[in-house]
Amino acid sequence: MDTNKIWLIDHKATLGDFSPMNLDGSTWILGVCVLTSPPTEESAITKFKDFLKNEDMELIEIYDIRHYVSEDFNDDSSRSAQIKNAVRTVLEDGETCYVYARTSETMESGGVQ
Repeated sequence: MDTNKIWLIDHKATLGDFSPMNLDGSTWILGVCVLTSPPTEESAITKFKDFLKNEDMELIEIYDIRHYVSEDFNDDSSRSAQIKNAVRTVLEDGETCYVYARTSETMESGGVQ
């Protein structure tokens, strides 16, 4: 029996110069990471930090962390569709997905609302 859960981690992280997420010279990024992990929050955070390290990023702050349960998912923001698509991808292949990225440069220039 698979005991892994889908986790949504809404956060802010630094971006290294060589991070594949750093397309515009930004110093930080806001985003939602969607990943599978054993059912403890601690396990999810450990896997998330490993993901960030591999992407040349470092956690600044976690704003929200929760299990994804489709029946209970009630996010009426503009990021909802991206999160649902990422969940489908994670369920299919188990790979971690990063969605709704907003960088320091786009936020400062007013490029993202």
